[in-house]
Amino acid sequence: MEKKDVFLKELILNINSSKLNTVKNNLVSKTFELSPHSFLLTDLSGWIGALIVKALCHELGINEHHIFKWRPENKYIQYLILNHYAPGCIPRTLSLTAILKKEDWVANIRQLVKSGYFIKATLGHGSGGTNSFDKTTDFEKILLNHKNVDSFENEKWIIQKRLNLNKEFRIHTFGKDILYGLTLRIGGDNEINVFDRPQEFIDSILKKLPYSFLEGTLIGWDVGLTARGKLYVIEANFTGFHPIFQTGFQTTGYVDNPPLGSIICALLYTYFRNKYGISITAVESTLMETFPYLEEFSYYISILNDEHIQSIFQAKGRVKVVYIYLDEKTEFHIIQLIDYMQLANFAETFYIVTNRELQEGAKEQFKGNRIIHLAEHTLFTEDQYKEVQQLDDECKKNRCRSQIMKLINEQSYIII
Repeated sequence: MEKKDVFLKELILNINSSKLNTVKNNLVSKTFELSPHSFLLTDLSGWIGALIVKALCHELGINEHHIFKWRPENKYIQYLILNHYAPGCIPRTLSLTAILKKEDWVANIRQLVKSGYFIKATLGHGSGGTNSFDKTTDFEKILLNHKNVDSFENEKWIIQKRLNLNKEFRIHTFGKDILYGLTLRIGGDNEINVFDRPQEFIDSILKKLPYSFLEGTLIGWDVGLTARGKLYVIEANFTGFHPIFQTGFQTTGYVDNPPLGSIICALLYTYFRNKYGISITAVESTLMETFPYLEEFSYYISILNDEHIQSIFQAKGRVKVVYIYLDEKTEFHIIQLIDYMQLANFAETFYIVTNRELQEGAKEQFKGNRIIHLAEHTLFTEDQYKEVQQLDDECKKNRCRSQIMKLINEQSYIII
């Protein structure tokens, strides 16, 4: 039996026999204040979004070291694990050390590169758009500095099959759940049905992975769709305490990326609030003053409610319609949210409801073949609308929402 096979057998046995990283199950109505506690700030590799995720993990009782005892952030170990449970889900990957131990390694590597393989670091971040992960041209330097490793956990370089990708996606999961509403296309415009297959692909992998590996684990999956229509995992990014590269607590970088990071973080928080009954009741004043991000985050968690999350999950990421009511006091944050909802394919159709005076501005601001502009007076009879115009802004908005509800019938929907 080869060394790799022995290592993999022991690794899988360890994963299968491990205790679960169980989320606390007694969190009904548990609340906490978001504060800059030293245990949150220590070894934090990230910005304010990462701090929020770390605080949520702490309150949920998640062990941030659990998943990393198997070193899945190492791309070779990751390949071995994922390919064992879901064969073929990830491009064929070889250990550089294992290849160099063969007598004909020079010819072997040349043949691999010629047939479409490339050299890639096992640790670190790379850009798919710029191919900054491809280190094939640095091979001579890599060989010069290469040292044989005594364990695959310490492997620094892999040789991986190159894919001809048409599209790339980021899909987020927690445990066995696809986090619908948190799937995004990595670059490019989004087609209406473009997320269905990648999400189903990841869901099929989640079903094959053991609970001991997934329970309490937040993962950002980078998924590629090839020119031939086949899906592959490019990389899985694990939340928790990374022991080697950029040592410390890391999570999906999307929660910190401007301008939409605060929305992504708010949706993630709303998922945890809905599923586990955990809530942030206040943000410590110095944090709020230091990070404008938190004002945006607080705004979004105030308008994104459990019904929104339940609707998007029941519709597996895309409801039939989203209705957004805009008035004179509409904040810029709502405009950002509408932009995000289109990027994340929240709905087949978006209705933007405004009064007559705001119609032209709204039409200029929001365009696209999924946007329909609706004047609020068309929701009422002439006499009803005269009555509505006498109401204050909040009552007027509520009356409009009530009328919208009558239009929806039994379609899946979100109203904001």
